[in-house]
Amino acid sequence: MLLLKRVAAPLLFVLIEVVAISHYTRATSFTRARLLTVSNHITGGIEGSLRGVSDYFGLRGKNALLLERVAELENKVAMLEEASAMATEEALEQELPPYVFTTARVVKNSVFGQHNFFTINKGLLDDVEGNMAILSPEGYVVGYTIDCSEHFSVCISVANKDFTMGGKSNRSEYMGSIGWLGGDYRRVQLTDIPYYANFAPGDTIVSTVSYRFPPGRIVGTVEKFEPSDDKMNSNVVVRLAADLSKLSQVLVVKYMGGEEFEDLHSKY
Repeated sequence: MLLLKRVAAPLLFVLIEVVAISHYTRATSFTRARLLTVSNHITGGIEGSLRGVSDYFGLRGKNALLLERVAELENKVAMLEEASAMATEEALEQELPPYVFTTARVVKNSVFGQHNFFTINKGLLDDVEGNMAILSPEGYVVGYTIDCSEHFSVCISVANKDFTMGGKSNRSEYMGSIGWLGGDYRRVQLTDIPYYANFAPGDTIVSTVSYRFPPGRIVGTVEKFEPSDDKMNSNVVVRLAADLSKLSQVLVVKYMGGEEFEDLHSKY
């Protein structure tokens, strides 16, 4: 009985409040809507708080994953920095590349004269200067620059009586001089080759080391191999690999040590 007396008053109050709220909610649609809004606001706040608590504890897991990813990236960065440092040290110990290549377009060309030239659309402003090798897009020898303006360069063709370069067979160390004797622009001669040199039709003739041409660039293939007039040497007829009559796009080759090489040899 004592317990009942203690809780009777609070229970009666709660009961009256429930009856009053129930009566209030059935009074009008406005009051029902009003109570629904308040109820949604309260429950929404509670759900938002609970969601925030959930997200807070969820962030701990996400942060752990991000930290692992950061560690992984840091390891990769460290490895790259080490590799870069090693590459830099190696690069400092090595010389610059001996040959630098750039492209150009042929804007004028001749093949039927005795002194044939072609002009390209690169000049001094493009870092093109005299004595730079000119190759076909396939890398075949076609000539070299002899005069340059700001925007253009005139090149001497392989099919020019004044053209000369060193050449050899790709399977022999005997070196000779390549030149054009006139006539067919598709053929040149390799001279000063010992008569006992082992040449055969079909052999590939390539450039030798010089201050113009990179070594090993294809000039053409051997068509004929015959003794010279002095019977001491042999003349090798070489069919050019590049079709000089169809020059359009070419490669311009700069030998980085060319000036020093030329200056030194000009003294002797």
